[in-house]
Amino acid sequence: MLPAFERWDFGWLDVPGLMRRAEAVYEFPMVDRDPLERWTEGRVTLLGDAAHPMYPIGSNGASQAILDARRLAWHLAGKPWDAALAAYEAERRPATAALVAANRGLGPDLVLELVHQRAPEGFTALHDVISQAELEGTASAYKTLAGFDPSLLNARESWSVTPGPRPAA
Repeated sequence: MLPAFERWDFGWLDVPGLMRRAEAVYEFPMVDRDPLERWTEGRVTLLGDAAHPMYPIGSNGASQAILDARRLAWHLAGKPWDAALAAYEAERRPATAALVAANRGLGPDLVLELVHQRAPEGFTALHDVISQAELEGTASAYKTLAGFDPSLLNARESWSVTPGPRPAA
């Protein structure tokens, strides 16, 4: 790793020096798993990382588990358990499998790779390297895929398990 950080001596922070003086170096591998063919068996189903471990890109660990839990609760509130589990899995499994694939391609962090490829020696102004449209397009596409797009969130039906009007945004 040291060659990648060799020039990171800022006077007030000597990164290569810190690395050379480290007593131990621990690797934290980012891992995921191929999407499962099913999450449910009988009355048991999976959600969150148990169902779809993915690279921690785009704040998806906790957020996808929350989406799983909300959709599972919503389906369970309105259907018999077997139909609810089947509907939950049919909805969430393809959505999270798409995120696993997107995160393998860097997800929203793709812009970091693009900037590095285009300006490996650095840059002065970000928009000399990547346009605002590219930044917004990458973020927007990922928000849509991950279920975070504000316009889609505001347009969807309520996920409340209690009947009644949808609260004002």
